[in-house]
Amino acid sequence: MAHLAFRRRLGAAVVRVGQRVAAAGATTPLGHDSLTGLPDRSLVSETLQRWIDAARPGTSLAVLYVDLDDFKLVNDTLGHAAGDDLLEHVAASMRRYVRDGDMLGRQGGDEFVLIATGWPDRDVLEGLAARLREAAGEPVTVGGVEVRVGASIGVAVWTAETTAAALLEHADGAMYEAKAGGRDEIRWHHPGRIRDRSSDRSRVALTTALPRAIERGELTLHWQPLVSLARGTVSGLEALVRWNHPDRGLLLPAEFIPFAEETGLVTAIDDWVMSAVSAQRHAWRAQGLDPYVGFNLAANTARGAGALERVLDRLTVGGLDVAHVTVELSESAGLREDECVRAFVHGLHAAGVTVTLDDFGVAYSSLHRLREVPARWVKIDRALLRHVPDDPAATRILLASLDLIRALGLECIVLGIETGAQLELLRANGVKLGQGYLLGRPMQAAAIEPLLRAAPVTQGGGATANAA
Repeated sequence: MAHLAFRRRLGAAVVRVGQRVAAAGATTPLGHDSLTGLPDRSLVSETLQRWIDAARPGTSLAVLYVDLDDFKLVNDTLGHAAGDDLLEHVAASMRRYVRDGDMLGRQGGDEFVLIATGWPDRDVLEGLAARLREAAGEPVTVGGVEVRVGASIGVAVWTAETTAAALLEHADGAMYEAKAGGRDEIRWHHPGRIRDRSSDRSRVALTTALPRAIERGELTLHWQPLVSLARGTVSGLEALVRWNHPDRGLLLPAEFIPFAEETGLVTAIDDWVMSAVSAQRHAWRAQGLDPYVGFNLAANTARGAGALERVLDRLTVGGLDVAHVTVELSESAGLREDECVRAFVHGLHAAGVTVTLDDFGVAYSSLHRLREVPARWVKIDRALLRHVPDDPAATRILLASLDLIRALGLECIVLGIETGAQLELLRANGVKLGQGYLLGRPMQAAAIEPLLRAAPVTQGGGATANAA
């Protein structure tokens, strides 16, 4: 009876919220998300606190915090319109499991919250979380491509004296544990556990410090050789951006580039990289050296206003030519159905800049687009080489990828070469260029110059500034 009385009180609260929404008379009701039509963050928090205030001893109330896995990849690969379509589909799918008296809301981005009431035992709540995960993972066609994302879910159960903010935080923390545990999982918050916010504070600190890092000259480039596998000589250089953090030392791109992409700072980093690459080219030319070098561009940089002109201006500063320059785009960016990116890539090609597709084999591939992109090189991601040649299936996938790329008239660069067996297999199968710790580690410009003097560059390779 207690559950029945509580759900009646919840029903009355929902009616009051509905009356307030109707009074607003807006196309998108007050307190609701304009994309999915679900209650927004503020309405979820307000309603949750109202329900907590109305609760009695023995009331069952829980929050399920849902975060989509790989949503950013879909957004970056297929565009924001496709990302919005995916969010609408996920929201509609999860709505099917919302019972009377429950509330499903969107916290923002790719995060959703379900407030569940009146569940009789933990098994029922576990089943509800599992159904939400299945709903989020249903295959859906967006942007002309069928995609499937997972969902990491954190569950927190209300106890007396717990506020709405605390309950949401507990569920959020459990969701992050699901992410850290492998993603597409369900984790429960345990009473007494306090979420470790050190990673959150570190994230905020890095995001705040990054603009100043660019201004203060804390970014630097390291260079890793691309090697001719037949001759064992340097055939190009990959430029790798690093951050000389004043407190944390030398940071690799994986530690700050994701923040830059989320905040829009990646374009500023790309601009810095282009200027730094050109400055180094001038310095090397003064020494009689002219290696093939290049940089990676983020999709947002490539599709920005005036992107082509800005890139070409930086590449040709001081009379430099573009004959020994490679611009790399990730496979997902280069193959996306985006007219701005397509025009940018074709403009680079027309200007004489070599275009390389990076990360082949780990993103959503559009094979019909692959044959249309005016690229010269395709970089096969290290993930395809990791278990070669020990794993026969992995070896077959790698060799099939090589055959596919060659059938399209493109050349392959294989990344992540770390063993002699891998090197011999690639040589035997006609791979011209490779990169990996077996062939050469990243180093500063002064350290790599003796290699350039010892073996003049004879073939063009690729170069990446912020991807490794």
